[in-house]
Amino acid sequence: MFWLNVGLAGVSLIGTYVFVPESAQPGKQRIDVVGAALTVAGLGALVYSVIQAPEHGWGSVRTLVGIGVGLVVLVGFVAWELRHPHPLLDPRLFRHMPFAAGSLSITLQFFAFFGFIFVVMQYLQLVRGDSALIAAVSVLPMSAAMIPSARLSPRLVARRGARGPWVVGLLLVATGLFVLSQVDAGSSYWLLVGGLVPLGAGMGLAMTPATAAITDALPPRLQNVGSAVNDLSRDLGGALGIAVLGSVLNAGYRDELDLGGLPAPVAEAARSSLAAANHVGKATGNPSLIEEARDAFASGMHLALISGAGAALLAAVVVTFLLGRAGRTGTVAGQTPDSGAGRQTVRSMR
Repeated sequence: MFWLNVGLAGVSLIGTYVFVPESAQPGKQRIDVVGAALTVAGLGALVYSVIQAPEHGWGSVRTLVGIGVGLVVLVGFVAWELRHPHPLLDPRLFRHMPFAAGSLSITLQFFAFFGFIFVVMQYLQLVRGDSALIAAVSVLPMSAAMIPSARLSPRLVARRGARGPWVVGLLLVATGLFVLSQVDAGSSYWLLVGGLVPLGAGMGLAMTPATAAITDALPPRLQNVGSAVNDLSRDLGGALGIAVLGSVLNAGYRDELDLGGLPAPVAEAARSSLAAANHVGKATGNPSLIEEARDAFASGMHLALISGAGAALLAAVVVTFLLGRAGRTGTVAGQTPDSGAGRQTVRSMR
């Protein structure tokens, strides 16, 4: 499966080299190699440390040092970009409130969304016992709600402005995740649908104005920067969502799992994951272990999805605040930084 992706990437690379112009800008600029290296090193150290935190402990020296190093390198990246004549990403762009709101909203949306996908697929296959195909089909109601809401969102924004549909979408995401957090080993599939529909509708409503806020905040010559920030926000939010919500899930699972009476090696294997507990339970003829592990997983899933809902609510609060400030200063979504509050940012980049 992964080799197929390598082949597709190779075809894309050749097509890009042959057909895509060198640059949309009139003059070719040197690539900010140092800035690129700093952002890769900083984000890599940060995400890797968060992913490994459940293994070594959130309070361990290794985890804290890794997170600290990542943050220090990212601070160095910001300092470097502020001084570079042709920055990879000018931090001053985030003075433009809709640009900042869009970037943060996309990051937190995908934090919650990717974390949810990571959790729910395990639930469907290991707790409910669905096959991989049935598990994939089971989440289609989310897509069925997302597609029409994404098409409706631009019309609502054109009529009522960006803030209303945007914030409502984030609140729907939080509502869907809260409903899904109530699911346990014996829940009906219809409870799952009751969470999937508002989650999908909310993602569709909120993604469109958030992405538009990022791209509309920049003049045409900086659209490459807007596209890159949009992609980075999605990827960073998704990576952190899987890492953090996966860690919360794992911690809740281990805390709720009672393995008294089992040999230490067997207990440690069962404690490592629900899949391992299922395997151990079948191998030892211990169905009660499987049931207890599934209940423990549902408890961990509750904590993880509540955390995802909290991230969506935080995004709604921050977007409301930032767009409110933008309205008071005359900088609104859809207005480029060539006017109003953003003019100074573009001049500084020139």
